[in-house]
Amino acid sequence: MKIIFNDATELVVQSASIRADGSLLIKTISATEEELRTMFQDAFKTKKLTVTERESTIAEYENYTNMDAIVKYTAGITGVILYKVGETPAEKTEALASENAELKKTVDMLQECILEMSELVYQ
Repeated sequence: MKIIFNDATELVVQSASIRADGSLLIKTISATEEELRTMFQDAFKTKKLTVTERESTIAEYENYTNMDAIVKYTAGITGVILYKVGETPAEKTEALASENAELKKTVDMLQECILEMSELVYQ
């Protein structure tokens, strides 16, 4: 199995899959940690990743340009975790916090409206 990068370079891999948090995990034994860091930090190179096996396309991943971590497993396997820009856990948490703040403002405003309407009814 191999990955063909956007710039047509290739890397032999053991697996490539989307994890529950939306990240892309690629496992390989074909490159050193430093080589992987260089490859996967290049946004142009990782803009489109095509996974092939025996000349058949298994999967295509686009815009996974944000390298989050390099993980070492047993037996010399190294994993690379990639996210789409704006979809890292920290970025998602920040977006939810911002959305929550906006919802709180709306709820506060609605409560004030209800209080004003209640005062008008009881006058």
